[in-house]
Amino acid sequence: MRRILYLVRHAEAVTVRDGTDKLRALTQRGESDALQLATYIKEKNSNLNLILTSPATRALTTAQIIARQLSYDLKNIRVEDSIYSARKLEILKLLTNLADSIHHVVLVGHYPTIVELYNYLSENDSKQTMNPAEMCSLAFGVPWAEVTAGCGVSNMYFHPSL
Repeated sequence: MRRILYLVRHAEAVTVRDGTDKLRALTQRGESDALQLATYIKEKNSNLNLILTSPATRALTTAQIIARQLSYDLKNIRVEDSIYSARKLEILKLLTNLADSIHHVVLVGHYPTIVELYNYLSENDSKQTMNPAEMCSLAFGVPWAEVTAGCGVSNMYFHPSL
């Protein structure tokens, strides 16, 4: 069975200069863009099994907006510190430890790590950047335990309309 990984950069967040990066909230536009993204995923008939997110407020709020739109139980959102830590190989370890029963995963993270992970896993595509609330997905023909560099095929792309 094919596995799909939706890599999402969190939606637009407020700018702060006082060292509270983890607590940055979404802007009004960020909330709107996250809803557009969630609607897109829903329209594509995703059989979403899991949402993984960074603990940063902006990522968690983006994940919650997606979950609500997909009628996914908010209590089942998995918050993972390693997604905030900006290490693609730690995130890959998370993915390779997923149960075989999980087929569609949304991972909400941060730039540049989300782009680095996409480029590392993709066999046929690479990105320079991802804007807030942008999503790129990869399809894998192997179990999560076998996901490694270059084994993902570019599947879907979403960027919120301006």
